[in-house]
Amino acid sequence: MITIKEVAEEAGVSKSTVSRYISQKGYVGQETQEKIKKAIQKLNYSPNVLAQSLKSKRNHLVGLLLPDISNPFFPRLAQGAEEFLKEKGYRVMLGSIGEENVLEEEYLKVLVQSKAVGIITTHDFTKNHPDLDIPVVVVDRVDQETEYGVFSDNQAGGRLAAEKIVEAGAESILLVRGPADNARSMNQRFEAGLSYLREHGKRVAIADSHSFDFDIIQEEAKYMLDQNPGCDSIISPSDVHAIAYIHEVLARGKRIPEDIQIIGYDDILMSRFIYPSLSTIHQSSYRLGQEAAELVYKIANQLPIEEKRMQLPVRYIERETLRRNI
Repeated sequence: MITIKEVAEEAGVSKSTVSRYISQKGYVGQETQEKIKKAIQKLNYSPNVLAQSLKSKRNHLVGLLLPDISNPFFPRLAQGAEEFLKEKGYRVMLGSIGEENVLEEEYLKVLVQSKAVGIITTHDFTKNHPDLDIPVVVVDRVDQETEYGVFSDNQAGGRLAAEKIVEAGAESILLVRGPADNARSMNQRFEAGLSYLREHGKRVAIADSHSFDFDIIQEEAKYMLDQNPGCDSIISPSDVHAIAYIHEVLARGKRIPEDIQIIGYDDILMSRFIYPSLSTIHQSSYRLGQEAAELVYKIANQLPIEEKRMQLPVRYIERETLRRNI
């Protein structure tokens, strides 16, 4: 097993300098940082997390509590968080708490007993647990009361989706509102999109979705398309919803985008490989996880924090489900 002493010898610095670099406590010059980083990579060194935990009486463990890891958006988020934390010598405990947060209490008990240094979650449970002494960073589903959070610009995203579909010639739009338990993030997108469509005098029918489960969404899509046979465009609250609608529209013998055009939200990996490939609003789930991990790391180590609440930009990804040259 490679030791700090061997890393120090390889880098040509002292053991204490390597320790400062690994723990991120104390000054280490940029040139020296590069030497140590190269030495760590060359020797494939991994910090002894157990030894560090015994010294600090803290477990180098971060809880990552997500609602549904079968939703393609969240594994990428988890990857961003885990890769950042692993580089810092931390371990991640991934918990799938469900959309109803039914397992939340159980995971919290385990994390408290394990003396975890932080929690990354999509559900801000801090109001219900005011005595919790573990730093909590909320990712994606951030509300106004959240102290530490990382989220995308949902208002800009919702407006951008409506803008692009109008530019593509939409006249009668089915606007799908996301599940209520995502009230703030999904509702911001919905309200921004609805406002834009009304500003431009478009006919709008509103469809409420109650799930991220593909089979349930598909049943919703069947019902809503039956109720709105004249719609020529669909704005979805997520790519999972959009893909379910694509499946149903094609099953009815309709052409996409000639008869009905569809725009998604998230830009999950699957959206570029389905046919037709999905035009969507990109938000980086990987970066959401990465930034949340960096924030919880800074809180746990009492490092300077520039922004307690970080908003990330979104952008439009043009593919095949919107009409062009209108």
